[in-house]
Amino acid sequence: MRITNKIMQRNNLSNINTNKMYQDRLSTQMSTQKKINRPSEDPVVAIRSLRLRSNVTEITQYYSKNIPDAESWIKITEDALSKLTDVITNMAAQCTRGTNSPFTTTDRGTVLEQLKLLGDEVYATGDADYAGRYVFTGYRTDTSLSFLGERTQNYTLTEQLDKTAFDVFSNVNTGKLLDINSANYDTLKNDDGSNITEDDIVAVDVHRIRLAYNNCAGYDELQNRQSELRKAFAANIPYWKATGDPSVDWDALDPDNLTADDIQKIEDAVNQIKDNQVNKPDEVVTIGGSSTTLPGGGISTTPGVITTWEKIDTAPLESWTSDWEDLQADMADSTYPASPIIEFTDADGNVNTWKGFTGESPTGVITLMHSHETNPSPYDYAAANADAIVYIPETGELLFGENRYEKLMDTKDSAATTDKNEAEIRITYEKDHWQKGDLRPEHYFYCEADKVDDAGNVVKDKEGNPVRLTYNDTYLTANAERQVIEYDVGFNQTIRINSRADECFNHGIGREVDDIINAMQTVLELEGAQADIKAIKDKLDDGDPKHDILQKQLDAVEKALTYAKEKEQKMFEGGITAFQKYLNETNVCVTACGSRGSKLDLIKNRSQNQKTTYETLKSENEDIDITEVAIQLNSAELTYDAALMAAGKVMKSTLLDFI
Repeated sequence: MRITNKIMQRNNLSNINTNKMYQDRLSTQMSTQKKINRPSEDPVVAIRSLRLRSNVTEITQYYSKNIPDAESWIKITEDALSKLTDVITNMAAQCTRGTNSPFTTTDRGTVLEQLKLLGDEVYATGDADYAGRYVFTGYRTDTSLSFLGERTQNYTLTEQLDKTAFDVFSNVNTGKLLDINSANYDTLKNDDGSNITEDDIVAVDVHRIRLAYNNCAGYDELQNRQSELRKAFAANIPYWKATGDPSVDWDALDPDNLTADDIQKIEDAVNQIKDNQVNKPDEVVTIGGSSTTLPGGGISTTPGVITTWEKIDTAPLESWTSDWEDLQADMADSTYPASPIIEFTDADGNVNTWKGFTGESPTGVITLMHSHETNPSPYDYAAANADAIVYIPETGELLFGENRYEKLMDTKDSAATTDKNEAEIRITYEKDHWQKGDLRPEHYFYCEADKVDDAGNVVKDKEGNPVRLTYNDTYLTANAERQVIEYDVGFNQTIRINSRADECFNHGIGREVDDIINAMQTVLELEGAQADIKAIKDKLDDGDPKHDILQKQLDAVEKALTYAKEKEQKMFEGGITAFQKYLNETNVCVTACGSRGSKLDLIKNRSQNQKTTYETLKSENEDIDITEVAIQLNSAELTYDAALMAAGKVMKSTLLDFI
């Protein structure tokens, strides 16, 4: 084959261009420090680079963002739990101090103030937040654990308890002892007109379920209306009896449990009186009066009021039934909060429901009483009536007579069912006024609540009814969903970061403090009454007959004080046990939180190693060896220069140079 100069020139130019392209590629690698500039240069490197970059991005997200965020959350939680532990430990220490003898009035006042301060602090630690997110409130990180200020908002909540919720509560009925002062000590009497003596002082034990909240929905107006109706009923009975209808057993009627037939009988009696006023106005009639057979066979007679039909004022007789019907209508229209509802499964597997206030309906079984009532007190009433269920909204207590208590104690879970807990006792009730520091029910219970706007006003629908919100509806099912927050901290790896409020900030902590404070306050008040009576007694002249009155009152105070101190000691002893239980629960949370922190440290170390490994692999796959490429580039430059020199000589030569 004949090689011409032209061919040699073309080949030289082609090789020079190839060398220049190679030099350009090396120069680009030196400037970018990457092996390839486009996928087509090396598809294997490109594909591997995409995978490794994705791995590096993910592990960087875990290591640089998710893990530090989880560490901060856990750290905030640990700090709050540490404070809670300190508070509960201090509470137990105050109870221990209270059990030591001697326990003076000064000591009692000091412990009382300490417990009040600790009680205010215990739930405040639960409002800890991280970057504006509350750490103990589950998914509701924008909602504080407790109410941050006083608020009126109706909640209907359901507590899911069992028979371990029962305790035996001792109550000391001090009667009117605390009302004694220098102005009335010689005239103050019991409700039955008798003098105050130590026989009036009684202490009773009653079965109790202490609800999560006190100061529940107010029933004062309802109670007052019911009380007025009872008084009016007692005053009207003699007039209704005077009609002489033998078919009616007036003494058997209960104003709290009247049927429609009972109301009709009362209205018939009123109509009969009005007819008598028209037809025989001057007829003499005896209103009231009674006779009692004495043990010896004699008869004691209480005279009635002699009058005529015309002189009887029928207005209060007629208005009683309308007042009673108005009250029933108001209760039916939810003018007043509904009674608590108690649901449980008995030993035979039957679902029982106890609800309704006595006086609200014939089937009502719950007696509404108030903590200020003394004749009888709610505790005395429950202790004396085996079938009683007493609700005290101010203290948030349900008291049970012996029969009711035994029925609930028979509940037990059945091994034959897995989707139901037959040992559960559900109690549904309302609360509508909240103080600062009260725990929000939506973090603990199934509940419904009025929706409120940012200003705290209740939001209403087009019909003017409050809009209701439902929380935790799965809590009433077997597979209740608990609000656990988990972070992705590695490839297919998550870790729980939150502790729930119901695991550590128990309602019972504050309620236990309330009980102890109330017991101590009673002792302090009785000690004050004792000092006042002694001071009054010391001022009397010797031989003054009022000494006897004061001595009897003093004996009564000392008896009540003995009972109250015994109760106080029991409360302190029970408080030590209770606070130790709450402390154990808190320690479990602290341990769990610490375990998560330790696990997170291991994950962090592993993520750091993985991040280093992936970044190394990514660099080895993408990045050039600068030294090697620099040598190659220098060699390429020398080769390029040499090629130019050789090509220059070839380009000068022509065929004429060889002729």
